[in-house]
Amino acid sequence: MKKYTIRHDKDEAKGAFRGDGRLAFGITLGVLGVVLAFIAFEFFAGVKDRSEYLHIAPLIISLLVAAGSTYFAAYALLEQRRAREASTDPVLIVHLGQRSDARELITFNVTNVGAGAALNVLLDVDEPDDDNDDRPKRNYLRQIFKPHHPFAVILQGNSIALDFALGWFLLGQECSGQIDREKPQHPLPPFQARLSYEDLAGGKYESEFTIDVRELRGLGASKSPEMRMVTALETIAKKS
Repeated sequence: MKKYTIRHDKDEAKGAFRGDGRLAFGITLGVLGVVLAFIAFEFFAGVKDRSEYLHIAPLIISLLVAAGSTYFAAYALLEQRRAREASTDPVLIVHLGQRSDARELITFNVTNVGAGAALNVLLDVDEPDDDNDDRPKRNYLRQIFKPHHPFAVILQGNSIALDFALGWFLLGQECSGQIDREKPQHPLPPFQARLSYEDLAGGKYESEFTIDVRELRGLGASKSPEMRMVTALETIAKKS
């Protein structure tokens, strides 16, 4: 699956068959089809006279124009409905971030970038298939990969941020050029995160994301000068 592939599927709680005008559109096209079929049958089965073409042509053209107008009207109504949904529906995304006061601390975020509140948000995250040598060396919040009670609500523009791990535990040492046997060598492999939630009208949504920690390379996710000072002081304290 490609990185950050999003599936945003909405299941209507009720009235999905008639809510967007599909029933009326189908009935209208069906009636027009029956009328056209009846006219064609009467015309071709009866006595063929050149004058009949002149009488029947305006009627057929009118019916075709009516069918085309019905189609474009239904399409316009559907686009208006989608525009209304875009202005009221919640849209949740899963992504990684950095704390503003400690950029080396990576956060796991669920953010509502839509225009409505998301209810009963259920987060399901697959644990990455990590290297056997790196797995015991990583120090990150493993609770993310365990079943979590649904979040009651995430308001528009709000986010739930979980402290995930320090940058070097996720990115490894391939890009830093430093070798520390107590820290992982390779980046954490990509993993999947799935969301399911509802809107205020009861519509249900599902989304799926691919999380790749390598996107944090070059963003200052390695040790900050303050953290380097702390590490140096801890090393000195251990030796003394």
